[in-house]
Amino acid sequence: MLPAGLAAGVLLPGAAGPLRQAIPLFIGVLLFLAVLRILPDAGAAASMRSRKAWTSTLLRIGLAQLLLPISVFSLLSLLQLPRVVVLAATLVAAAPPVSGSPNLVLLLRGDGALAMRWLMLATALLPLSCLPVLYLLQPEQSITTMLSPALQLLVLIGGSVTLALLVLRFLQVRKVELDAQVLDGVSALTLALMVVGLMSAIHDPANGWVELVQMLLLALLVNIGYQALGVLGSRFAREGSAQGIGTGVVFGNRNIALFLAALPAMQMEPLLLFIACYQVPMYLTPLIGEAFYARLE
Repeated sequence: MLPAGLAAGVLLPGAAGPLRQAIPLFIGVLLFLAVLRILPDAGAAASMRSRKAWTSTLLRIGLAQLLLPISVFSLLSLLQLPRVVVLAATLVAAAPPVSGSPNLVLLLRGDGALAMRWLMLATALLPLSCLPVLYLLQPEQSITTMLSPALQLLVLIGGSVTLALLVLRFLQVRKVELDAQVLDGVSALTLALMVVGLMSAIHDPANGWVELVQMLLLALLVNIGYQALGVLGSRFAREGSAQGIGTGVVFGNRNIALFLAALPAMQMEPLLLFIACYQVPMYLTPLIGEAFYARLE
């Protein structure tokens, strides 16, 4: 389903506009489905209530969302790489996980509860964690413009989780069990529809094949590189395969589009094509990742 969504994003430009408008709805549905999929598992439910698990997640966010982007910016600037490369790699590292990251982790049989905690906490902390990074990129830019989209996404997460908890309670009382494979299938279908809207910049006539190939290669390098970095960090910490999958997927799949509201349009315009191309490695993660993450098991 996910490769089909990517193909539709390229071949159906007329569908990009309407589906782009529905992206907030798709995000809410994905979060709702992820909670339905995660919490019936006793181990996952226990980890969502564990103070130690939340503390560990906070440490991961500090490394992935603060230390990593500052290090990346410093290194790439020192190497004097093109501005668009520095901007893209730094902003991906500074962004919270994509809203569908728990679903991507679950499709790879990883720790979905870890991805959900990471998504919720990283989004809540984004207005603070982005301050030093945005200052490095644009010292004269006001940071207050970042608060609105981050808070809106946080409200969406809270509403989706609350609704899912109510549904789970309703089903528990009536002793109804949900089919995990059905939930995974609906998640994949929702992700496939959402990517059509996210890839709308590919159809901009100002972007030629040369620019498209360059941005696609950059997107692949950043996404795969960050996923590998996350897995190496998890291995260094001697974590299990499920945690390694969750850390790797979240490390590489970030919601860079949030920064469209935080930085000047002139600065973000060159990144619109990169954001569209970044959907390719993200949506192929469950397919290609089968071979990569199987080595962790």
